[in-house]
Amino acid sequence: MNDQPVEISLVISDLGSGGAQRVLTNLAHAWTAAGRRVCVITLASPESDFFPLDPTIRRIGIGGLKTSSNLLSALLTNWKRICGLRSALRESGAPIAVSFVGTTNILTVLASVGLNIRIVISERNDPAIQSLGFVWDILRRVFYRFADVVTANSRGALKPLSTFVPQHKLAYVPNLLTAPPMEEIQILPEPAILAVGRLHPQKAYDVLLDAFAEIAPRFQDWRLAILGDGPLKETLHQQAERLNLSSSIDWLGRAANPFPFYRSSKIFVMPSRYEGTPNALLEAMSCGLPVVVSDASPGPLEYVEHEVSGLVVPVNNSKALADAILRIISDSELRRRLGAAARERVAECDPGKGLSIWEKVVGLIAEP
Repeated sequence: MNDQPVEISLVISDLGSGGAQRVLTNLAHAWTAAGRRVCVITLASPESDFFPLDPTIRRIGIGGLKTSSNLLSALLTNWKRICGLRSALRESGAPIAVSFVGTTNILTVLASVGLNIRIVISERNDPAIQSLGFVWDILRRVFYRFADVVTANSRGALKPLSTFVPQHKLAYVPNLLTAPPMEEIQILPEPAILAVGRLHPQKAYDVLLDAFAEIAPRFQDWRLAILGDGPLKETLHQQAERLNLSSSIDWLGRAANPFPFYRSSKIFVMPSRYEGTPNALLEAMSCGLPVVVSDASPGPLEYVEHEVSGLVVPVNNSKALADAILRIISDSELRRRLGAAARERVAECDPGKGLSIWEKVVGLIAEP
């Protein structure tokens, strides 16, 4: 298989522990399992990878993630990234390249000029809310339209994209979920309320801690488990101490395989201030967990219908979040019903269904 020509390249800044990186890894492995030849290109070197790749997947790292100290340095650094990406795209030999995440998408479009490669952009967040920074936001509006296809993982995100990308170039694609074997179980102190994601303002863990402070005194056997790491780690630990929650929270750090944690939890919570279509939410739903999400972005609400496949609360509202969690804690039948509906709702993200959608959109197979 290694002697066969590469059919598709997947491009991203790095293979760190983010959601976009997990989607790319899942895609690469699903295509490899289907017999396709895949190349993964990153700006970062492979030594920084968090997610491992199958050894049959070709790997190119251009080493272009250095921090810039001023405007001139930034311009030079990004020019080097564009040149490096252009060389990597040529080296892969793939006729199709799929790029992930805003700034890398822009660089990939620029790097591909004149190469006769089909460029597919994968927007992973809500562009109506998430800013890439003033300059990058302008560049996104200018250069996204030059891609062959611009995808989003929520139909709601296509609306803001349509203000600067021609409608015929826009397409929805689902996140792919690939669950590890069922026998992998991580024993958490039970019963556990689980949250998964970076310790970042986007995820609104400060709101979650305030909500849990209302729950903990009434249900002292329940614990909060937070899977993730990030820049707010110290701040959130200090908030937990002020709220007298330190003994009731398990800070789990990062995990390449979160499924054992889903399978040993009772409730999944995502109070984010903005999202695209988060992997963690879909993964939790696929494991039959009842979920509580905020109403901040359209992506999660395409999967979580209030009172049907989960509970929806106003963003930045700790009281409403606490009340929703308390409802699920207090009603085992509600937990069962919401969990079963959640599992059914995300069936479209199974690789058996979702991969064919991806293949049609990126151009690996012709539309019927």
